[in-house]
Amino acid sequence: MESVFRGVINLLLPDGGLMALAARGSGDAPRTLVVDIAHWVGRGVEAGQVVEFGPEGIALQGAFGGLRVSVQGVAEWHPVLSHLDSLTASELAVSARALHHLVSVDGELGGMLGTSPGAAPMEVAVCTALEHGRDALVRAVRSSDTVGMRDGVLALLGLGPGLTPAGDDFLTAIALLSSLDGSRLGPFARALHDVLDEQPGRTTLLSTTTLREALSGRVRAELVDVVCSLAATSGQSEAQAIETVRDPVRRALAHGHTSGTDTLSGLVAGLHLERELRGSL
Repeated sequence: MESVFRGVINLLLPDGGLMALAARGSGDAPRTLVVDIAHWVGRGVEAGQVVEFGPEGIALQGAFGGLRVSVQGVAEWHPVLSHLDSLTASELAVSARALHHLVSVDGELGGMLGTSPGAAPMEVAVCTALEHGRDALVRAVRSSDTVGMRDGVLALLGLGPGLTPAGDDFLTAIALLSSLDGSRLGPFARALHDVLDEQPGRTTLLSTTTLREALSGRVRAELVDVVCSLAATSGQSEAQAIETVRDPVRRALAHGHTSGTDTLSGLVAGLHLERELRGSL
């Protein structure tokens, strides 16, 4: 067991990645098994305990004699992402503005949106660094500057508190967009992939796993729903697009303290970059 929280246990896999055992109601996500349990508090599970994987389930050793999570009859989750290549450059701009509006109104400060009121000096410093890293990455992607992209990724990777720092959440959304058919963000994806390979300890293991999954088009269900709703804004005005994406966006914003906000901020930036890169072809 790599880490234990009230709603989630993260298990270290032989390939060096993570999988999660999540309590009921946690929502679907890559490498996650949702267990029919209210929470993990008081179950005797602790980080560092041995885990055994078998064909019928997962055994958690040392938990009051051991717990076994059965996988018999488990329902599989197969998310389907809508491609955004059906949207024109102008429609991408409309969807990006609609998303930006909702994130600005309903998002949480303290990460990619800037400092919260009365922020401590550390938060101010982190938010300033996030802004600089974001701007550097966006400039590099716009100009197809490979070295600049690597520098931008390095400026954001691991930046911020928590198991998935704000900079990583921002990168996750752009990584997801880069995985979609027809995306012009391939050079960014290669830069991120190379940095993750070359500097595996730059951020948390959970973030590294999340970023690698996003590069392959696998993300939390809430983010899948946002992307699908964006694809449905074709032909809509900005006001109509706001209403189309409002509910999925609110659900995504509720993830973590600022994680939802930071991820959707990356989605806004990625949509604008897709639009600009299409226009340059």
